[in-house]
Amino acid sequence: MKLDRRTFLRSISGTIATTGIIGSGGTAAAAGSYTNHYYSGFDYWKYVPDSAGTDSPLVVMLHGCTQDADEFRVETGMNEVADREGFVVIYPDQYNARNSEQCWNWFYDSNTTRENGEAAVIAGMTQETIDAHDLDEERVYVAGLSAGGAMVPNLLAEYADIFAAGGIHSALEYDAADSASGATVAMDYGGPDPYEKGIDAYDAMEYYGITSRLPTIVFHGTADRTVAPINGDQATIQAIQTNDLASDGRNDDNVDTTADSVTNGQSESFSYTVSEYHDESGNSLVEYWEIDGMGHAWSGGTVGGEYTAPGGPDANQRMWEFFAQHTRSE
Repeated sequence: MKLDRRTFLRSISGTIATTGIIGSGGTAAAAGSYTNHYYSGFDYWKYVPDSAGTDSPLVVMLHGCTQDADEFRVETGMNEVADREGFVVIYPDQYNARNSEQCWNWFYDSNTTRENGEAAVIAGMTQETIDAHDLDEERVYVAGLSAGGAMVPNLLAEYADIFAAGGIHSALEYDAADSASGATVAMDYGGPDPYEKGIDAYDAMEYYGITSRLPTIVFHGTADRTVAPINGDQATIQAIQTNDLASDGRNDDNVDTTADSVTNGQSESFSYTVSEYHDESGNSLVEYWEIDGMGHAWSGGTVGGEYTAPGGPDANQRMWEFFAQHTRSE
C-alpha cells in the first residue's frame, strides 16, 4: 500500500466580496458572494449564491494547466448553474511556485494521497467551506479539467469520507503516473491497466475503512491532442472496477463494463455518445460522455475561452444532474 503519496488579495484583507457578478456570457448573474480565501499556503475562491443556504451542496472545481481558479470560473460558467440549483462552489488555486505551468501535481504520490500535499490542501479547503456555511456533508462533489480532472479520481479514493461523486473532464484514471515523465507518457498513450488501477483505488479506500461507492462522470473529446482519448476510456473503466468492488466488496462484475444504456445525441457543434453503467438497482454509477471531434476543452464552456468548446453538451449542467442523484451516505 502506497503512503508516500498569491498574493495581492491577501495583502488587502484576505477576502474580497462581490455581488451581481458578471456572468460568462457578459450578462449579470444572480447576486451572490464571491470571495477569496487562504488555506495552508494556497488561495481559493468561493461563490455562495443567494439561492444557497444551510444544508446546501458544495461543488469543488479544479482548474487545468496554465489556468488559474478565476479563469476557470469564467471559462466554465459553473457559478450560473450554482445560481439555478442552489449550491456553493469553490475554486482552489494552484500557483507557479509549485508547478511552472500551474498544473496540479497529479502525478506525484506526495500530492495525491491522503493527508499529503495538494490533496490534503484541497480536502482542507473543502471541509473549511462546509464548516463555514453549515453545508450538507453528504452532498459534496469534485470536478476538474485536465490536470485538475486528473486529481479527481485520487481525491475520490483517498477522501471517500468527504466526496460523494466526481467529474473527470479531459483527464486520466486514478494514480495514472508517479513521475513527470510518466505523466507525459500517460497523457500521450494512456496509463496503466485501468482494472488494476480500479483495484488500487478500492484498496486505498479499504485501507482507510471507507468503502462507499464513488459515482463518477467522465467527459472526453475524441480529438483531444493533449490528453489522448484512451484516457477517457481508462478513467471510465477504472471507476467501474472501483465501484464493482465497493458495491459488495467483491470483484464479481456486479458493476461491469457492458453499458446498461447508450444514448447518441447532437449538441450545437458536436455529436456525442453517453454510456451509463448501473448498479444492481438500476442506478447510474458511472457515465461516459464521448464528444466526437472535440479537443482539449471544457464542453459547453464560454465563448472565447482558451480551453472551452461552447458548442458542446453542457458539462456543467450534466455533471450537476449526475451529482444530484448521489449522496455520500448511500
